[in-house]
Amino acid sequence: MAEMSNENNFTNWSLTNLQKLNVQDLYIRQRQSLRPWFEFFNTTKFKPPANFGTATRRLITNIEYFQTNYFIIIIILSIYCVVTTPSLLFILLAIIAGCYLVSIKNRDRQVTILGRQIPLPHQYLPVICLCIPLLIMVGAGSAIFWILGASVFVIVLHAIFHQTPNQDSFGLQMQEV
Repeated sequence: MAEMSNENNFTNWSLTNLQKLNVQDLYIRQRQSLRPWFEFFNTTKFKPPANFGTATRRLITNIEYFQTNYFIIIIILSIYCVVTTPSLLFILLAIIAGCYLVSIKNRDRQVTILGRQIPLPHQYLPVICLCIPLLIMVGAGSAIFWILGASVFVIVLHAIFHQTPNQDSFGLQMQEV
């Protein structure tokens, strides 16, 4: 019985938070959690972990501490991937242009088919559906997995080798017994 009430409280809590979610507040919160880049790239803080426990502790702590920096790294890798694949860039620009043209057409008057007005999100659907086969042909799937793999590789390496703020700067660590 107590478990059910806790579950309902958690559901209500998360639904309340989702309703209060504001993009501007999220942006401000993430902007405040951005760590200085000189701290992120400080090479004196890079030391190999002593054991697996230290590595996992560093991984968890650094991902929480540098989460906004890691998000920016993912964005930079994504931009690099799209810019270095011209066909993918062309298709993405075509999708953006198609959606822009649909929104311009919808601004003047609502699109009506068989006497029913079609909402704007439903008008975007054919543009995206027409471009999906093109995205598959130019290798968007491999680009997504490249971005995912490169991001995980860079983030995990940085998080494991970067000493956490609570560790001694001399590299002395207590061994777990």
